[in-house]
Amino acid sequence: MRERVYATDLPPDTLLYRLRQAGYFTDCFTTVVPKAVTLPQFVEAFFTTPLFKAERLVLRLLLRQRTTDRQAYELAQGTRTAFAVWRLVERTDHEILLSDESGRTSSWLMIREDAEGANRATRLLFGSAIKPTAQSASGAPQLSPMFRAILGLHTVYSIKLLQAAATRLMD
Repeated sequence: MRERVYATDLPPDTLLYRLRQAGYFTDCFTTVVPKAVTLPQFVEAFFTTPLFKAERLVLRLLLRQRTTDRQAYELAQGTRTAFAVWRLVERTDHEILLSDESGRTSSWLMIREDAEGANRATRLLFGSAIKPTAQSASGAPQLSPMFRAILGLHTVYSIKLLQAAATRLMD
C-alpha cells in the first residue's frame, strides 16, 4: 500500500527549524510507512533510489562529484560525513541535516515513530532549506528570482524523492 506524500508544517523541535529561524526558506514533506524504520535505513533508501541516482549522475557530469551506493550506506551508518556536494552539519538518532558546499542549500531527513495501537509505523519527513540571496523593497530577505521560478518543480521533485524512498523501504 502506497501512502500519500504531502507538504506539512515543519516541526519546531528539529534541526531544520533552526535554519527557518535564521531566515532561510524551508519546506517539509511527510509520509508514513507501515513498519519500523531507522534513520540509517531511511537515509540509505533515500540516496539510493533510482530517482536520486539520476541526480547523482547530473552531479557527476556537471561537477565531477562521483558517488556510490556504498558511500550512501556509509553516510547512513554515520561513518561518512560527506556525500557528493553535501556535508554533514548535524545528526541525531532521528534526523540528519546536510548542507551543500556553499552553505546556501540544505537537505534534512527525519523519522518519527507513528504507531497506532499494535500497528508499527514510521513517519518519514524530508525538507530543504534555501538561504535567501536577495532582499525585497522593504529589506526583508527573499529567495532569488531563479529559485522562485523553479519552486513548483522543486516541490514536485521533493514529493517524488520522498515517495521513492518510502517505496524502497517497503520493497
